[in-house]
Amino acid sequence: MIKIMIVDDEYVIRQGIITSIDWEALGMTVVGEAANGREAYEKALDLKPDIIVTDVKMPIMDGLELIKLLRETLPKVRVVIISGYDEFQYAREALRLGVGEYLLKPIGAEELIKIMIKQCDDIMKESSEMDRETKIKNIFTENLYYMQEKFITSVVKGEYGDWANFSDKSRELNLDISGRDYQAVIMEIDDYLLMTESMSSVEKKQIRNNVKSIADRILGPSTNSSFFFGNNDYLFSVINVKDSNRYDLNNLYREIQYVINKNHGITVTLGLSNIYKSVCDIPKAFEEALDTIGNKAFKGKNKIISANDVDKPGGTSPVIYPSSLEKEIIGYIKTVDSEKLDMSLDRMYSILSGAKADYRDIKNICLRLITVAESQLEELGVEYGNKSSKKFEYYMEIEKYDTLEDIKIWNKSIFQSFIEEIQKNKNDKFKGIVRVAMQYTNEHYYEDIGVEHIAAITYVTPNYFSRIFKKETGRSFTEWLNTMRLDKAKVLLKDPRLKVYEVAEKVGYNDYKIFTHNFKKYVGCTPKEYRENILQSAQNHMNMPK
Repeated sequence: MIKIMIVDDEYVIRQGIITSIDWEALGMTVVGEAANGREAYEKALDLKPDIIVTDVKMPIMDGLELIKLLRETLPKVRVVIISGYDEFQYAREALRLGVGEYLLKPIGAEELIKIMIKQCDDIMKESSEMDRETKIKNIFTENLYYMQEKFITSVVKGEYGDWANFSDKSRELNLDISGRDYQAVIMEIDDYLLMTESMSSVEKKQIRNNVKSIADRILGPSTNSSFFFGNNDYLFSVINVKDSNRYDLNNLYREIQYVINKNHGITVTLGLSNIYKSVCDIPKAFEEALDTIGNKAFKGKNKIISANDVDKPGGTSPVIYPSSLEKEIIGYIKTVDSEKLDMSLDRMYSILSGAKADYRDIKNICLRLITVAESQLEELGVEYGNKSSKKFEYYMEIEKYDTLEDIKIWNKSIFQSFIEEIQKNKNDKFKGIVRVAMQYTNEHYYEDIGVEHIAAITYVTPNYFSRIFKKETGRSFTEWLNTMRLDKAKVLLKDPRLKVYEVAEKVGYNDYKIFTHNFKKYVGCTPKEYRENILQSAQNHMNMPK
């Protein structure tokens, strides 16, 4: 497209030039406007217009100063001056600066169109013949596609009103949709948001163009139809159904899916409207196709979904929040029961799938359930990131999933991460309790302490303490306490000044018999025998020749 900039200090004149001419039909587009030369120059450096249509007398910077600056920085830009009668004295200077045309106000649209077409031709002649042919072809193709898209979009949205001339207009734009029967088709790239979340805008556009190119190549010969881009990353087409292609369409749709997957490794889902008899029903067919593709959420990806395949396209039934299942699910999260949690989630999503509910309502239920579950983490003292930012992440993340099955898998992964955090928190808590118990016991082993006493200082029940202590150490607290006391006793028994019963008391045994029994069980001999062995070994060591 040839890029045009309009410069005039009068807003009414600028708008008159912009709106009175169908620039697109001429292969041109107005990329910017400015109220003075300085503003025009700054915008031109960024927009790089091919032609500037400008007034001469303007505040801040006039048209001639603008042209002088352009000759230094954008020498190829062409300038057309539209001047008042009393400004004609500027004509000589303007022509000296290489202005393409100098027109006097007032000027009609027809005259300006002729001048602009001539300027376009001059631009083309500046290139080589091969470049000229390529540019003309590209401009024509781009302009034709733009006009086709503009026309077909107005038709499917019900904004087109000239039905009497519909056939002539569609033929004029090389669109074969002037026949008797019509079908609307919506095509979605499966997992598009997930696939492109880390891609640049150029890469995203390339994927969509690749899909469109394949679909047009397959569908075009039989239907002379093209796909166009919709507002929400889908593509759409209106097919003129004829006797010559009526029975081939489904095969063509399947071929589109196959070739796209083979060439690019991605899948697409198509939503088809019923076939309508009147051109006036095209907007209805389009809405029906949109509703039908909405059922991908329940039917799955890589499918061809016909309006006849769905009871209520898109789903309109109200859905009741599953409060009883919520309690069940939250309970399994708190008890870290992954298996039962998965079964409950499977049951919940099965109910939602069969409810013919709106997909948006189901997403809201999922988000609400996640919010409730996350609040339980707080009650359990589990830290799980910033609550506000997490909630925002969930709202953004859920929009990336095309189907109910995708959301269920995502939901399960989130709840599994909750369970892992709860388990980690419990493990950390267990370790903390056991660590406190061991430290206290090491400092007070000689006192009359037991499970009840340690449970009290760690603020848990005796049964709970006994269970987590054994889980962490592999031994009961009593076994561990006895082992530690007897290790201390072995050290004290090396001192011959201490009597055995005194050693027993110093390590927390008030009953000498129990001490002796436990010592023999643990060491393999009585305390007295252990001492004798230690002393004898020491004596033998002393008597060894040096």
